[in-house]
Amino acid sequence: MLEPHRLARWRRAAQEVADDLAVRRGITRTVVLVGPWAIKLPSLRAHGEGLAGVLWSISRGILANQSERDWSGQPGLCPLRWSFAGLVNVYPRCEPVDRELTDDEYAAIGFAGPVDKKPPNVGVLAGRMVWLDYDQNWNDQPPCRHADRSRA
Repeated sequence: MLEPHRLARWRRAAQEVADDLAVRRGITRTVVLVGPWAIKLPSLRAHGEGLAGVLWSISRGILANQSERDWSGQPGLCPLRWSFAGLVNVYPRCEPVDRELTDDEYAAIGFAGPVDKKPPNVGVLAGRMVWLDYDQNWNDQPPCRHADRSRA
């Protein structure tokens, strides 16, 4: 059994990690924010029917991570620090943008590719706004009907 002062130290350390931990879920990826890092993983949630929907989510998440790996390094994009085959991408954690941006502000970020213009996809890194979600693989329609339940 741990001595009381050591147990208290472990509890404080665990609380600090918990206070600095957050999980965000997108359509194809889950982002784990811990300390100075943002870790993007393919989503395991099903978008569609059964196993096919789960496989769709996983494959799109991997393709999104691979796309960002290929585009990283371009001006205006949050830099990728490490990647393992699209299964795990690690980025520096950015400060959130909590307001709507104007078209001019989006344009000033610098990347001109087709991106989803909304505040959660932009962050502040070292005093500059950067795109956080810049996957260039989402330009076709999903193979399932999860987006339009009225056709079911």
